[in-house]
Amino acid sequence: MTVEDQPQQLPKLAVIAREAGVSVATVSKALNGRSDVSAHTRRLVAEVLERRGYPRQRVRPARGSMVDVMLQALDSPYALAILGGVEDAAWRAGVDLVVSAVCDRTRHGQPPPAWLDRIGARDSAGVLLVRTSPTAAQRAWLADRGIPAVIVDPRRKPPAGLPAVASANVDGARAATEHLIALGHSRIAVVTGRPGVPCAAERLSGHRQALAAAGLRADPRWEVCGYFQQGDALRATRRLLASLPHPPTAVFACSDSMAVGVYQALGEHGLRVPDDVSVIGFDDSWAAAHVTPALTTVRQPWPELGAAALTALLTDGGPARIELPTELVIRLSTAPPGRPDHRRMPGAPPS
Repeated sequence: MTVEDQPQQLPKLAVIAREAGVSVATVSKALNGRSDVSAHTRRLVAEVLERRGYPRQRVRPARGSMVDVMLQALDSPYALAILGGVEDAAWRAGVDLVVSAVCDRTRHGQPPPAWLDRIGARDSAGVLLVRTSPTAAQRAWLADRGIPAVIVDPRRKPPAGLPAVASANVDGARAATEHLIALGHSRIAVVTGRPGVPCAAERLSGHRQALAAAGLRADPRWEVCGYFQQGDALRATRRLLASLPHPPTAVFACSDSMAVGVYQALGEHGLRVPDDVSVIGFDDSWAAAHVTPALTTVRQPWPELGAAALTALLTDGGPARIELPTELVIRLSTAPPGRPDHRRMPGAPPS
């Protein structure tokens, strides 16, 4: 190796401190990625290094034994189920958890800015983001410090380079509609989730795939949006029933909460589940087994999602996306189509 090939030595801290106009201690903190140094000061130190021809290097401190879990809220069954899976995997892996919620703290449900400082201060081994995603600046901050992140059940398309763990939504929705078709249904409506959310698009895609495979046409008039909310699904189903001369014989609601809204709308129109209209949901939430009749649905492996996400976080070089299989849970809300007169809207002429 020639003299020219040898790596350039880092200037002494005192030299950097003098040119940047800060203390030696502050320079040391900046170079070690400490969170108690402002972005302005980091930039001053970086500029001194660049002027002296020292290449910018990413700060990669040793990982600690603490994993941060960021959720939108802690008051939902799915969040607790996912967190339970994370906790079980963390216990087996020998790491501890710090749990935070971002609901109502930021406009778009993204982690607040102060979140990064706290992660840096406790030397986090990684970050699990449940149905939330960091901003571009936050992702860059994490990448510069070698702190890995994994998104669980993403509500938006995951950014490039950020692994995600999700249910097999397409397969689950396809299985739901195939179940209805196997029972003899061909007039199948669907109540979709919020537009722009990946799982909503995937479930609609799975539903349409099942229809196409059976030679049935996907009719836009039979596709309504419930935004993953019970009240929105209730109103959407009301509009659906009012707009059709005859009701569907089956409805696929892309979440259990929306299925409850479908139940309500059908009841208002004098239609019984499943005698007049079969209903199937997606999630296998607590409500699925406790509504009347008990809801046929697609089980999401929530605890398994949490466990798989933590394993992926602690394993370098994993796949960009991990999908876990869903399971069709058959209960009492689905049955073969009834007699034609049972399927008529009240006051509608016979078909």
